[in-house]
Amino acid sequence: MPRKPQSLTESLSTRSATLRRKAQSHRLLRWIGGRAAATLAVGAALSVGGVTEAFQGVHFLVLKDLDAVKIVEQKGSHTTVLANLGDDFAGNSFFKLSRSLPNSLVSHRNNLFNESWLPELSKPGMTAASQPSDPFHSEMQRINVAIRKEFFANAVPFGDIIHDKAQKYDVDPALVAAVVETESSFQTHARSGVGARGLMQLMPRTGRWMGATNLYNAEQNVDAGAKYLRYLNQRFDGNLSKTLAAYNAGEGNVRRYNGVPPFRETRSYVKRVMTRYEKRKQEIKQFDDQHGGGAMAEVMTLR
Repeated sequence: MPRKPQSLTESLSTRSATLRRKAQSHRLLRWIGGRAAATLAVGAALSVGGVTEAFQGVHFLVLKDLDAVKIVEQKGSHTTVLANLGDDFAGNSFFKLSRSLPNSLVSHRNNLFNESWLPELSKPGMTAASQPSDPFHSEMQRINVAIRKEFFANAVPFGDIIHDKAQKYDVDPALVAAVVETESSFQTHARSGVGARGLMQLMPRTGRWMGATNLYNAEQNVDAGAKYLRYLNQRFDGNLSKTLAAYNAGEGNVRRYNGVPPFRETRSYVKRVMTRYEKRKQEIKQFDDQHGGGAMAEVMTLR
């Protein structure tokens, strides 16, 4: 007598129970813990043939960003977040395992960094807003940039690189310089106890996301660091304290505490960067006052 086909629920339950029994007897799975084992079991169960038919009209999207792996159900125009896994073994295991599932059932998106996250308009802590485009204002803008570039080239270690990369990502170079000074005291081969590297003390994973292959290279490091500051500033709607806190403690912690986390190190870090940022802005203002008057007179004469 032929066996009665199992329902989808029965099939998933059977396979999950089998995997749980195997996990209990397997040293590695005992070591990684129940949550990770359960994640692997669910992923394996979903790979059963015929699941596509069972979920007719339903699609799943697995999203991976800096802090979490989300599983989103898409049914017509409706979306539902089914699970929000942390950026840990369980989350990463599920993301990797889900790549083996049929594309008709599961899509993937790696939301790490892309240019579309960079806002067109300036935010607090970024460069000044766009000026009118008439010849006079364009010339003044060019002169202001030249004056500040001269200041950074002469007054700040690695000032040329800091100014150029800040301009590239529309970040205030005074802010980038303050972060570099706080993070590494302008030491290109600085390395922290947890593995952060270079002038802006980026973790290797963050550096790779931002496009750097050698974090001890000053140009690559500052390029990646300025890009990361711009990304965080956009993520926190221009809130500079949150941006700096996320740079130090991680985006997830800032969101978890809805502000600067109550970590002594992070609060001290934000205060030190802000103090150096304000000091650097005052130095630039003094430099502008000393050199900008002659430039303004020259432009007025040209007019």
